[in-house]
Amino acid sequence: MANGLELLERHVKRRNPALEAFFADADRIKKAIEKDRVRGRSPVKLEGETVYNFTLANREISINGKDEALQLIADLKREAYDENDTDFRAAIEEAYGEPVVEPKKPGRKKKAA
Repeated sequence: MANGLELLERHVKRRNPALEAFFADADRIKKAIEKDRVRGRSPVKLEGETVYNFTLANREISINGKDEALQLIADLKREAYDENDTDFRAAIEEAYGEPVVEPKKPGRKKKAA
């Protein structure tokens, strides 16, 4: 029999910042398409009457039709939840991974000449 801590650890949800950023972008794009906010600073641009252009996971996507665009976003979100699809997860983590920040050097700043 496993102790309580082992039981708890089996069911703890693991945080993945890259995946959370992907879902946030997907939700923002979905909301813009649903509410027809496709002008100005919107993440979605409407080309012509029915072609939606947006960027998701550092890829430019152009899709014809509102329903098709919403279906694509729903399908991508569903696939992102699939832990067995390692290729898609790797692409998401590459696109939304943590930027490498060089640590600041201790000491005084140099004077400007």
